[in-house]
Amino acid sequence: MKPTISAVIITRNEAEMLPGLLESLHFCDEIVVVDSHSDDATRDIAASFNARVIARDFNGFGDQKEFARTQAKCDWVLSLDADERVPAMLAEEILSTVAAAEYDAYRIPRLSFFLGKPFRHSGWWPDAPLRLFRRDAARFNSKMVHEFVETDRPTGMLSNHMDHFTVRSLEQALAKAHLYSALGAQQLKKTDRSVSLLSPFAHALGAFVKTYLIKRGFLGGVEGFVNAWIHGQTVFWKYMLVYADRRSEKRRQR
Repeated sequence: MKPTISAVIITRNEAEMLPGLLESLHFCDEIVVVDSHSDDATRDIAASFNARVIARDFNGFGDQKEFARTQAKCDWVLSLDADERVPAMLAEEILSTVAAAEYDAYRIPRLSFFLGKPFRHSGWWPDAPLRLFRRDAARFNSKMVHEFVETDRPTGMLSNHMDHFTVRSLEQALAKAHLYSALGAQQLKKTDRSVSLLSPFAHALGAFVKTYLIKRGFLGGVEGFVNAWIHGQTVFWKYMLVYADRRSEKRRQR
């Protein structure tokens, strides 16, 4: 029998980007959308593509994506975000790969777009997250943000890439940075790492230097600088939120 594929997606107000993704998933046998109570047309759009829509509170990216994985019913799981797309050549490769699979899990090259342009700097390319796997061969970790799939089995690599329209405007980039700062702070608070007033500045500078210089983001021109700057700001506010929270907690305990 032909192996079956479940596409799993988590959403929150993705009415703008979701149709393009769902149109590219015509080759999948099932589409599962786990939605965090969107107040736009996200759920209706998903249903119009015959997706199975499940409403669930959001407790972090890792937790939400792992829940979505557990809802899949097919042999293989293809995990994607609403701002990603599966070009025709990749779809054909996925079908041929699962039909004669040498591995239980596969990484997929991902070409990201920054402000409408393909962006191959700052460590964004080559980027190949593990996204295609047998349903019980892998799982998402529980990280609040920057989650990824974990498996103890050997993994393969596909040849064709997916498209990732991650930053479409500066407003959207800033909104994403705000979300990632907040979630990153929640994750950091759960650890015993020391955070001082110097920490936000030191880590932000380190993030900017690593992104812009070490990972050669400067080759990306203006977009490379903007990306590095926003990354540095995201890190700054993550540490500042934790510092402020712990400082307030100490005051309450006096």
